[in-house]
Amino acid sequence: MIFNSQVGKCLLILLVLGVFTSSGFSQGAQKNPVSLGEQVLEEPQLISSDSIVLLAQSLLGIPYVYGGATPLAGFDCSGFVKYVYGYFGMDLPRTTSEIAGVGVEIPLDSCRQGDIIVFAGRNKETRPIGHVGIITSDLCEPVSFIHSATSRNRGIVVSAFDKYDYYKNRLVKVVRLVDKLSY
Repeated sequence: MIFNSQVGKCLLILLVLGVFTSSGFSQGAQKNPVSLGEQVLEEPQLISSDSIVLLAQSLLGIPYVYGGATPLAGFDCSGFVKYVYGYFGMDLPRTTSEIAGVGVEIPLDSCRQGDIIVFAGRNKETRPIGHVGIITSDLCEPVSFIHSATSRNRGIVVSAFDKYDYYKNRLVKVVRLVDKLSY
């Protein structure tokens, strides 16, 4: 079976992350995924925010697919976020509205790498939560996030929050998975 270079790159990153996590900080998380529901996990297991962003960035360019949740099949926005966090043993819900209910809400100006950014859908009146992504910028940097974009079927891309009114007008909140990420 021949893989395209994007899938090969993704598999290499997953292999490297597997080496680091199997010998270090999140070994328990991979063996025992725990559902977050609407609460913070009770077991203290630190996961590096850098590792989350590195894995997410290794998936750049994978196409948008409605209902997609794997690198080979493609991703929708919630499938992408669930996949990235799931790699580290964090069992997030599958839908955007359910993902919006995890963690602790924080102000946009306090967001850091690994936080989840939540947006309203195209029609704010009928679908209040419709899009999610993962913050890639650090505190005191202009906010950027990685997500699976439906527009022009761009797939996994990094977007600057301030560059488009589209995102600024649809921001609902930012959530942090407290006590789960090391910064």
